[in-house]
Amino acid sequence: MLRTRTAQLIALLALTAAPTIAAAQSSGSITGDVAARTPKARVGVVVHLTNVTGTFRPPAKPAAMDQKGMTFIPHILAVQKGTTVVFRNSDAVSHNIFSPDGEKYNLGSFGQGKSATHTFNTVGVYHQLCNVHPEMGAVIYVVDNPYFAVSGPDGKFQIEGVPPGSYTLKTWSEKGPETTRQVTVAAGAPTNVHIELGK
Repeated sequence: MLRTRTAQLIALLALTAAPTIAAAQSSGSITGDVAARTPKARVGVVVHLTNVTGTFRPPAKPAAMDQKGMTFIPHILAVQKGTTVVFRNSDAVSHNIFSPDGEKYNLGSFGQGKSATHTFNTVGVYHQLCNVHPEMGAVIYVVDNPYFAVSGPDGKFQIEGVPPGSYTLKTWSEKGPETTRQVTVAAGAPTNVHIELGK
């Protein structure tokens, strides 16, 4: 009896895992690195696909941007359209959040341990500012699909779960011009891309 139940459980787990495995095998990924004239210029580059067909539901989990050490963290945040961003204040002083771009919002001022939220329903570049501390600044970059990444300190990035096909890959950076290129993604395999900015 125990062996029968164990076998049934294993079979059930296999059936449950099958769609996930199949989905992973039917999609591909884009991995790569960004090169620039200076190490700082390769950090925080938004890499994303454009004009992707389909309807994409925004993530249920909100993204987050903190104010800590008189700095916005992260400095560059990319999100999908429809995403709610939670703005936190971890400093022992009051901060403000506002943006003059796109939807133009001002979330007011709030103290340590408090937060405010905004849902981004329009694609574009949103500069984040604090009217209490004008030296502070950050950027939220809103895209219309879930296929995007932001390069790390080493310039590397990875976009997972991309359906097979040919796409336009676009980059945006505070420190350089936008770039575009064509990429082809195959099922179950990474597409490697090397991007040079300002060359």
